[in-house]
Amino acid sequence: MTEPDPASQTEYGGPAILSRGGSSSLFAPSRSIRFRPYLGVNGTYDTGLTPVSLTSAGDIPDDASIGGSIELGVSGYHRFKTVQVGLDYRGSYNHYSRNSYYNGTEQLLSFLFTKQATRRVAFTLRESAGISNRGIAAYGGFGAFQLVDPNFSFEPRNEIFDGRTHYLSTMGDLTLRKSARLSFNLGADGFLNRRRSSALYGFTGYRVRGDTAYRTSRHATSGIAYDFTHFEFTKGFGASDIHTIQFVQSYRIGRNWELALKAGGSRVETLGLTRVAIDPVIAEIVGRTAAIEVIYRTNWVPNISASLSRSFRYSSLEFNYARGVTPGNGLFLTSRQESAGASYSYTGIRKVNLGLNAGYSSFGSLAQTLGTYSGFTGGAGFTYLLTRALHFVARYDYRHYQIDDTTFKRNSYVATVGFAFSPGELPLALW
Repeated sequence: MTEPDPASQTEYGGPAILSRGGSSSLFAPSRSIRFRPYLGVNGTYDTGLTPVSLTSAGDIPDDASIGGSIELGVSGYHRFKTVQVGLDYRGSYNHYSRNSYYNGTEQLLSFLFTKQATRRVAFTLRESAGISNRGIAAYGGFGAFQLVDPNFSFEPRNEIFDGRTHYLSTMGDLTLRKSARLSFNLGADGFLNRRRSSALYGFTGYRVRGDTAYRTSRHATSGIAYDFTHFEFTKGFGASDIHTIQFVQSYRIGRNWELALKAGGSRVETLGLTRVAIDPVIAEIVGRTAAIEVIYRTNWVPNISASLSRSFRYSSLEFNYARGVTPGNGLFLTSRQESAGASYSYTGIRKVNLGLNAGYSSFGSLAQTLGTYSGFTGGAGFTYLLTRALHFVARYDYRHYQIDDTTFKRNSYVATVGFAFSPGELPLALW
């Protein structure tokens, strides 16, 4: 019996496999979406702005300012016979009335290219790049679909300070479909992160990975995945090697629910520097009370990911949870990370889109003597279609974050009101 041609299975290719960097198949476009540009003008009020500096009293500033922004972007998705191309670009210029330090551009780019080279072989390229001032996960934006799983790429998230960060993540995959049920995937990623402030750390790294997946039914996939990740930090001596093995399971529950899971562990080898106290007798001789010591540590860290998605006729709902290892946020280096989030978008009311999101995250350094970082985010907003192309936009975002065992604690919010011009019959979607 002849096997079905994988290239022809465009309606449903099975539930998402988290180890391959994609988003839920419920949110992946099943057909071409016209590339849609937009241009927006907003007024904002920001609080909790935190530069990498100290006041004359020796405190970390906690600034607030009225500001404005101009933003533009384009998003869309197109299916050719053997090629799929997706693009989501957002750019803005922000100006604050009280402190020019926070002025500047933000650029966010996600790109997807998939080529069905033969009946059994496919190539996928995912690109994520940008210039961020407040961390891409701190506050939301427009978006109709996901091209890159944000928990999979090393994008700047949970930033403590407000300052410019450049990032780039490139992910390439080769997928071999041995049969209609069995597939193998090999992937390689390269990533880097550079921060404007010389007081904070950036990093450069790579990851190689592979997995095998077997579709036990039309609506379920099981598999096993392995990856090796290496990253090293700017400004000095420090690097980590991470070996991770995970079991993968995905389900499509009915027509509208999808559950994707990864569960396993990571062996983390960290080489770095730490400051240690010198014995008082030796300190009296050498004239110093502390020294720098080379450290090498090995940790075993659980590595878990879960995503539950629901697609309604006029809305979408998603929950996610992740626990693993991260290169940190410029202050924290190699760290255990735990995060959870939820988002909801509704377009069932004519001319209106409503959006909600909430999230939690925490860091615990594997090599530094630092308190645990923890943070909460939440946001709500709506867009209203005034004319065929003009939208009114309003949103409110809140963030609380702190470092345990220190006095650092910060509450911030951003209130935004503006107008966006985007040709189309539907309102712009939030998140």
